[in-house]
Amino acid sequence: MAVRFGILGPLHVLENGRAVDPGSRKQQILLAALLSHANTRVSADSLVEALWDDAPPRTARKNLQVYVSGLRRLAGAEPGPDASCPGSGAGHATVPGGTRISHQAGGYVLHTAEVELDALRFEQRVRAGALTEALELWRGSALDGFRDVPLIDSAAQRLDRRFLGVFEDWLDAELAAGRGAEAIERATETAQRHPLRERLRMLQMTALCQAGRRSEALAVYDELRQTLAHELGLPPSPALARFYRSLLCEAGPVQARPAPPAELRPPPPRPHRAAAPNLLPTDPPAFTGRAAPVRRLAEVLTGGAGRLAVVTGPLGAGKTALAVHTAHRLAEHFPDGRLFVRLRGEDGRPRPLDDVLRQLLAATACAERDGPTGAPPAAECSDPRWAWQLWLTGRRALVVVDDARRESEVRPLLPEAGESAVVVTARPGLIGLEGAHRVWLPPFTADEAVEFLGRTIGAERVDADRESAARIVRATGLLPLGVRLVADRLAFLRHVPLGEYVARLGGGRALLDELCGGDPLVRVRLAESVGELPEAAHWAVLRLGLLARPVFTLDRAAAVLDCDPGTAVRVLEDLLEASLLTVADAEGLAHTVRYEMPALLYAYARERAGRTADRVPVHLH
Repeated sequence: MAVRFGILGPLHVLENGRAVDPGSRKQQILLAALLSHANTRVSADSLVEALWDDAPPRTARKNLQVYVSGLRRLAGAEPGPDASCPGSGAGHATVPGGTRISHQAGGYVLHTAEVELDALRFEQRVRAGALTEALELWRGSALDGFRDVPLIDSAAQRLDRRFLGVFEDWLDAELAAGRGAEAIERATETAQRHPLRERLRMLQMTALCQAGRRSEALAVYDELRQTLAHELGLPPSPALARFYRSLLCEAGPVQARPAPPAELRPPPPRPHRAAAPNLLPTDPPAFTGRAAPVRRLAEVLTGGAGRLAVVTGPLGAGKTALAVHTAHRLAEHFPDGRLFVRLRGEDGRPRPLDDVLRQLLAATACAERDGPTGAPPAAECSDPRWAWQLWLTGRRALVVVDDARRESEVRPLLPEAGESAVVVTARPGLIGLEGAHRVWLPPFTADEAVEFLGRTIGAERVDADRESAARIVRATGLLPLGVRLVADRLAFLRHVPLGEYVARLGGGRALLDELCGGDPLVRVRLAESVGELPEAAHWAVLRLGLLARPVFTLDRAAAVLDCDPGTAVRVLEDLLEASLLTVADAEGLAHTVRYEMPALLYAYARERAGRTADRVPVHLH
């Protein structure tokens, strides 16, 4: 059967030219999500979040599989003859086996050919220069009716922006051919839907002038000026203001198209134009859960003024993975690039600020040279701080700053102007960064940890003994770092039953030895996190390793620290600020609060406690 899909307007499915019912609302959301990312893998986690927001049922994965089966029946078993593999372009191999919806690396891909999906036909016609025919494919706002689903809305916004760019190019060509009068109605209708788009407004004014309706063109400018002032508190751009003044100075009706200012002309086609810089590490392939923190972080970074987020949490909570995963999802919101930079070298020591800045500027140099202004790249300026601010000005980029320890390391990297956003990962809260939104990253839930384990060692192995799997992840304290280490270990020890492996994880030194194997990196990172503390806090962490359990009260802490409760509270709060402790209760009296040390840190502290000197630091007396 011949199946056609439409997303350039309300979702529709045609079979042999006749409309087909796409099924239930959930199945339609799934179809819209896959079509809006056609021929690209969409992770199962993203699809679950799209279907159930932040409250998925326990059977979400099985339900997802049911909806996928329904779509396979609806959309046909096979794609068209030229449907390419995900991420492929023209000339690449077709999908092995011709499967319409395939399961790949923890996600799903809907394979479709250009002839089958209107969005792909649109791009095909644009590439061929047939702009009029391309615009005829649009039936309204892309994916209308599904814009309340963030995964779909971000793709729909990208499609809408693409439509506007092509429409403006089409209108520009019509004006160049002297057909402005015939295009007025369509230009005005589109401009009314997008009243703040200056290039579109300028083209609308030009069309009116070509038709001899200069007063209406001047009224368009006045309307735009008032709307900008009311909505954004801004005047029209200098380029548009100059264009307006040029119209005021001309006498008589305009027969030819007035030349727009250079700032409002689209740059000439550049077949080898460099892409916006992208320094992000690979999106973590086994990223699991975290729907609420991802949503919160995305809201902060795309939410207007004050786009500064600090992701905090204990060592091994997955702060960097969360920041990188979210940054990958926000590509369309930051067209000028997504950058990633570490503030620590391989030896754990802080990197000089100039080194950090030069790394960022090096990534922007190619894009800067390829820009339309012809100006020298910011990377060639002598002062890297000034050069970095120069590059950020007027751009919308996303910068991920990894592993900050103090506010002074971050402040020089923050944009002083423009629409760029910054996400900082840090164990301490960096409370001195004014205006920062903080996203606390707790350990996994038990279900998330077991799911992560299953994605590494195989769901069948976990399902065969879920009780032992749950005990294994609880032994790691549910921290993603610990769960990842134990998952990697079990993936190697394929012959060891999970029930037998549980016994290996009992006791502090046994846990670290089992998880670290011959790699000392984890112990090194733990030693660094403790070694950076002030003397009293450093000593306190090691003494707390003498406690029988990692969960304790203030009285027990004061006893093992050999100090009064008031002094113990101050020390414990220092450890809370450094994300080396958490509290089980948000509020309560000091003596009733239950403190908890992350499992890996507690194992390290127990290992070191026997070597700690009995001398109490003077700070605790």
